[in-house]
Amino acid sequence: RISLAWFGKAPQLILTDAELVKEVLVNKSGHFSKPHQSAVRKMLASGIVTLEGEQWAVQRRRLNPVFHLEKLK
Repeated sequence: RISLAWFGKAPQLILTDAELVKEVLVNKSGHFSKPHQSAVRKMLASGIVTLEGEQWAVQRRRLNPVFHLEKLK
């Protein structure tokens, strides 16, 4: 259910259990964070996936109504 892989010098945890994934994604304590992005990558791919904290929350609130079933029909 849990595997460890190394990406260069950085360890990465691979989770296959849905409950553990949910725990990581809902975690508010800051123990789990997104990997750091290079300046070039931030400039070319700045979206909700790369945002954190308050910026992420603002963009998520803006995008949330777009994905309701009624809007998609």
